[in-house]
Amino acid sequence: MTAPQPQQIQVPSGLVAVTTYGPLRHETALALLEARSFNEKNGLANLQYTAINAVLVDKARNEAARQCLKAGHGFLFFVDGDMVFPPDGILRLLQTAYGEMPYADVVGGWCPLRGELSLPTTDFGSGTWESSFPGSGVKEVMRTGGAFLLIKRRVLEGLKDPWFRMRVPMRPADAMEEVSCMARQKFNGQNPFEQMPEWDQLLKTALADPSIVAENFIPVETGEDSSFHDRARHAGFRIFVNTDVACGHVDSIVRTWVDHKRGMETLEQQQRQAVGLLT
Repeated sequence: MTAPQPQQIQVPSGLVAVTTYGPLRHETALALLEARSFNEKNGLANLQYTAINAVLVDKARNEAARQCLKAGHGFLFFVDGDMVFPPDGILRLLQTAYGEMPYADVVGGWCPLRGELSLPTTDFGSGTWESSFPGSGVKEVMRTGGAFLLIKRRVLEGLKDPWFRMRVPMRPADAMEEVSCMARQKFNGQNPFEQMPEWDQLLKTALADPSIVAENFIPVETGEDSSFHDRARHAGFRIFVNTDVACGHVDSIVRTWVDHKRGMETLEQQQRQAVGLLT
């Protein structure tokens, strides 16, 4: 396996923080051991590796950010305790962030969610996780997850502590009303945005949302990683996902008699097909 030579780019020291609520998957531990060995063999030896244990994931991430700043590191690199990744994954994201795209403020790997669909944490602007596939190069995103993520120091310094926190959104109509009210206070009783077609479109969308009926409103909480990225984007920082660094998410399921029944039915079907029966 070949790797970019660290001496070809200026890479500051960094903190690699494994976040966990207690357990650490052995698959993750093995991936981290291989990655550290790979990094050091290729000259990347200025990384501090640590584990942050907290019941709440946002608490673990915030504590990692504080340790990163206090130690004077140039970046924070999250590795969640249930992820697997290629040995050169950390180094490749560093090459993206400091070699190929120094203007990138946050760079993540391609990471799937748990579940059969394995939807990746790539949000290109829809506000939801969107389908994408490894091998598509580096893509700018509105949001991504925090499972395998590089954050440059300037982002942590540019945002306030706590950086990671769950956000409970208000109704779209309430958000529009708040902005309109603030605009009238600042612009002599007028909301200048009301003259823009984009405002009219946003207002119509807000008023058509089912949440306009109070009984229908069920807040959809935004996770700590998406909330962080929303505020980072609002502050002008740019976020990217290197889809060429494909990670895996360790999943676990409970097997029952239903799985056995499905397996036996599949076996019987294969036996019928083997003798020329199509059903």
